[in-house]
Amino acid sequence: MFNHFGTIGKLASLALITLVCLLIALVVGTAGAMIYAKLSATTVAQTFSYPNYVRLYQILSSLIIFLIPALVCAWLFDTNIKNGLYLNTQTNWKSMLLALTAMITVIPFTAYITELNMQLSLPDCMKGIEEWMRQKEDRAKIVTEQILITDNFWLYLYNIIVLALVPAISEELFFRATLQKIITQHRPLLAAVITAVIFSAFHLQFYGFLPRVILGFMLGFMIVCTQNIRVSIAAHFLNNFVAVTAYYIKGSDITNNISENTAVSISIAIISAALTTYLLLQLWGKNVKKHSPLKKTENL
Repeated sequence: MFNHFGTIGKLASLALITLVCLLIALVVGTAGAMIYAKLSATTVAQTFSYPNYVRLYQILSSLIIFLIPALVCAWLFDTNIKNGLYLNTQTNWKSMLLALTAMITVIPFTAYITELNMQLSLPDCMKGIEEWMRQKEDRAKIVTEQILITDNFWLYLYNIIVLALVPAISEELFFRATLQKIITQHRPLLAAVITAVIFSAFHLQFYGFLPRVILGFMLGFMIVCTQNIRVSIAAHFLNNFVAVTAYYIKGSDITNNISENTAVSISIAIISAALTTYLLLQLWGKNVKKHSPLKKTENL
């Protein structure tokens, strides 16, 4: 419909659509909290601390903020929605296996980067900002643990849907199949880096910013190689699934467990980074000749 729009026009449209959806999500969340508070005889403010409501709001906000803009943009900017969302290519299962394996091998490396990121200290003139950042991080950790730490198997399965499946689908369609595709011109790897930074910033968890950039770039790289959103969705899902499962089994985040011993994590991180790089290069080699992503311009 509007496939003649240039990059700036498409980015502006995506930003406007996302802003509208964000406002809708806030209205839906507030209205839902009011209803939930009335039914449970509590206050609206307290409702956002209840795990059951947080899970429900997580699903709704993810679908409204990420999935809807992706679908709308694919409809506006491409004559074929499946083509616009990287759904028109067949899945190469060897490539899928390489991508999923890379998401496992990178865990020790991202755990080490997380430790470095947590040591971030701003100058004295920015102590107020640093304190605000740490408060946001602590609050996010409390909410996350309220949702994830459980000994109920059915609740664990529900958490997989809420925190692994739904985000993997909606965020990949938004960030990789829409945003990254819009900004991709003749430099798709640069587009993957830019998208990864925006992807990490969107989560508003500053002390997990760097490892999330790494994971975001890996997901973007998978799209550059395979031109298939199913691969990055599966990889994203696996990453979140591992975290949810670790909380269910041990009551903690697996990356924290891995990086408890800094001396060990340094050596393991080097091996992890090397092995992950090798797997990604293998993924590139299996797909670059077929798709030639660096030789053509991607148009949404």
